[in-house]
Order: sequence, then C-alpha cells, then structure tokens
Amino acid sequence: MTDKVKASRKEILLKGEKFSYLFLEGNTAETPIIFFHATGLNASTYLNLLNRIFEHFDKKRSIYAFDLRGHGLSLAEADYKKLNSWKQYSKEAILFLNSLEHKNFDLMGHSMGGIVASEIASKLKAKITNLIMLEPVLYYSPKDVTKLKLKKLLQFGDYSASDKSSSAKKRRNNFDSLDQAIDHFTGRAMFASWPTESIRDYLEGGLIKKEGSLLLSCDPIWEAKTFETVTFDTYKFLKRLTCPVLIIRGDKETSTFTEEAKEALLSKDHITIEEFKGSHFLPIENIDLISTRVFNFLNKD
Repeated sequence: MTDKVKASRKEILLKGEKFSYLFLEGNTAETPIIFFHATGLNASTYLNLLNRIFEHFDKKRSIYAFDLRGHGLSLAEADYKKLNSWKQYSKEAILFLNSLEHKNFDLMGHSMGGIVASEIASKLKAKITNLIMLEPVLYYSPKDVTKLKLKKLLQFGDYSASDKSSSAKKRRNNFDSLDQAIDHFTGRAMFASWPTESIRDYLEGGLIKKEGSLLLSCDPIWEAKTFETVTFDTYKFLKRLTCPVLIIRGDKETSTFTEEAKEALLSKDHITIEEFKGSHFLPIENIDLISTRVFNFLNKD
C-alpha cells in the first residue's frame, strides 16, 4: 500500500481568499503534475491514485492537487448565487499555477477537473506540455452543444430536472462523526463502486466541524449549482490545443461523449482516447490501471 503521509496540506492566498491544496514533493525540478478533482469531490479523494503515480515516477515528479472554490478545505467564499459557469474554477486554477515557480506543467483532471484543465491548457499553451482528461464531461459536437444550450434556456433558470443536480441537493450533510459519515456513504449511490479507503479520504478532505457536527465542505447546494452551470462547449478549448492529450473513459455509466464526438476528437493527431471497463469513477475504482496509463503517457519521451 502506498504511504499517503507523503502528501502535505498547504494553503495559498489568491486575490485575498484562502485556497488549499495537497503537495507531493518530488526530488527533481522536472515538470510537475497538477491535478483537479470532480464536482463535489476534493483533492484528498484521489490520494491513492496520486501516490501511486508519485511512486511510478520514483518520487521525482512533484504533484499538486488543488481544492477548487467551494470544495475540500479551500475557504474561499462559496455563494451559489454567484456561480455562473465553470470559468470561475478555471480562472482561479490559473492564478494558482501562476503562483508556482515552474515554467511548465502537465495537467490532469477527473470529470469537471478535466474540463478545468483543458480550459487552462487552451489559455496557457506555452506552459502546458501534456493534458490528461479522466472521464471528462465533454460535449465535443457543436450539434450536441446547441441542443443542450437550448434545453437549458427553455428551463428558464430552473435546472432541477438535472438528475445529478437533484441528487446532490438531497445529499445528507450532517454527521456526528467521521465513522458515521463513512458508514452512511459506503455502498450508496455513486459511492457503491468505491473502496472504503477512498470514501474515508473523500470525507477526511471534505468534512468541516460546525456547531458540534460534521458538515460536507462542499455544500450540496453548491455542488448542485456546479452541475447546473456545466460547460458545454469544451470542444473550443480542445481545438486550440497543440500539446498531446490523453482522454480516458469508462464503458458504463459514463458522462463523457457520444460516438460522433469521439470520431471528431480522433481526427485530431494530438488526441488519444482510451476506453476501459469501469464507470465515471474509473480513477477511483481502478488506480492500478489509471496510474500506469498516466505514467506511460507522461513518460513516453
């Protein structure tokens, strides 16, 4: 088992607000890997995966895993009424990267985190050497985007019809102890395929004490609003990229893209798509597979 003690928790002020991140310090100055989590999750959720990648690189590559606004242990204001799009997350992630003393970065993200990483890569092209998107919420086809935007418009601001948004709003958010929270989530809904250790990591990095109780730091209303403000036109980011891109998707319960979109993506020489058995939570369900694929892709030179 990989020793998770290697990851240290750090804080940083970005425009006067406090954000949190995990840091695995490599023993060389080689290009670091920056990781972004999925909606509702946090950096700690992926400790097993990040440590396994760290070990694959013989502890040479530093890894940063950033808690986005309203998630994990970042203390920046999270007023759901002010969240209008995922650009909010990308802007702050760029501020974070610019605060680090590195010339280049390899970016990686799961689900929403993959979209955040792709927007960063499209804006900081000279600094990004590789991009890895794990089960990204990716709508590449302009036809798909038009339909989705129209559907959203016709809902006139009420997006409660979204299954993910509705589920998030109903998520329990009050616990007496960490063990009670682990008990509650184990085997339930999206956590059904998760190992218990990953559920513990998710909760240790995503619970806060308040008035004698433990609450989810990513408030269910904030998580729901994040689902509602999903970025549909990510294909615009990918069109601007020149760096190598690896997209990994599961073969069931996936929220990535259509076969039409897949064909459009595969027409780009710099984009590779790989599909494996697993769900949207493939990077949590199968860390051996994902860590090996990440290492091989980044170590190809």
